[in-house]
Amino acid sequence: MLGAVMKQPIIKFLCFLSLLPAALADPITVLVPPDVWADYQQLVDGRDPLEITDFSGPGSRRDVVEVILMQQALDRANSDFELRFETEADYAKTLEALVEGTAIASATSAWMNDLTERWEDLYITTAVIERGQFEAGFYTPQANRDALTARSDGELRRLRGVSSRNWVIDWQTLNAFGARVTHADTWGEMVDAVFTGEQDYLLAPFQRTEDMVLTLEEGTLVPIPGVKIGLTGSRHFAISRSHPDGSYFNASLHLGLMRLKKEGVVTRAYEDAGFINRQVKDWRPVEVESTITSVWE
Repeated sequence: MLGAVMKQPIIKFLCFLSLLPAALADPITVLVPPDVWADYQQLVDGRDPLEITDFSGPGSRRDVVEVILMQQALDRANSDFELRFETEADYAKTLEALVEGTAIASATSAWMNDLTERWEDLYITTAVIERGQFEAGFYTPQANRDALTARSDGELRRLRGVSSRNWVIDWQTLNAFGARVTHADTWGEMVDAVFTGEQDYLLAPFQRTEDMVLTLEEGTLVPIPGVKIGLTGSRHFAISRSHPDGSYFNASLHLGLMRLKKEGVVTRAYEDAGFINRQVKDWRPVEVESTITSVWE
C-alpha cells in the first residue's frame, strides 16, 4: 500500500511533464557570474557539455561544473530548452532578475537560507549539495602548534576561531559546533587575525593542491589535520516563478537532477572539480548540532 501511495505523485509529475511542449521557440536567459563563465569556457573547450563525463581540468571548480550539471539535467528530463547565458556579477541583482522574471534561472547554486525568504517568487530545486556535504577545514598558520595538535572536539572548541556574521552558514555552523568564534567584517580581516595570532583559525574549503595549503599574500595556512566540519546549509538552483516558462523549467530541472543524483553524476562532478576533496574522505567530521532543516533535500 505504501509503495502505491509513494508512486502516485511521481506518476502525476511525469504526466505533467508529458503535457508540456517539447521545444520552446525562443532562447531563455540564464544568468552566470562572469568569472564562472570564463572558467566554464576554459573547461568545456569547445566540447558538447552534454557529453562530458570527466569534470576535471583547467577551470574546473564547484560553480563551473554546476553550469554543466544544469544543462545535463535538463537533457535527462528530455526537455528542449535553448539556453542563452548572460553574465551578471552581482548576486543580489541575479536574484532580483529571477524575482522579476527577466531571467529564468541562475546557472550556479545558492544557499537555501538565501532562497527561503523569497519563497513566493522562486522555485527551489532538489539540493545539489546536501546539508553537511559542503566540507571545510580549520585553517591555521603553520607556526600555530597549539592549533595544529588539536584533535578532539573539546580541544577544537577551546581554540579561537574567526568568521563573519555576514557569512550566515559559516557563522551558524561554528556556533552549532560550540566554537569560540569572533566576528570580522571581511575575509582580509579574518586573514590578518590568524596571522597576527589574535585568532587561531578560519574556515576555508580544502584546497586542491596535494598538501591542501592555502597560499595568501600574508603567507600560507594549513588545515588542522584529521578533522573537518560540514556546513549546515544545503545548496539549490533557484528558478523564477514569474517567468512564463518557469514552472516547466523547474519541473524539468528538478526531475533531471534527481536522475543525475541517482546515477552518481552530481557527486562525481563535485569530486572531479575538487569541491568534494578525496584527500579528506577519512578525516573525522566534528559533531555539529543540527539546527537547520530543509524539506527539499
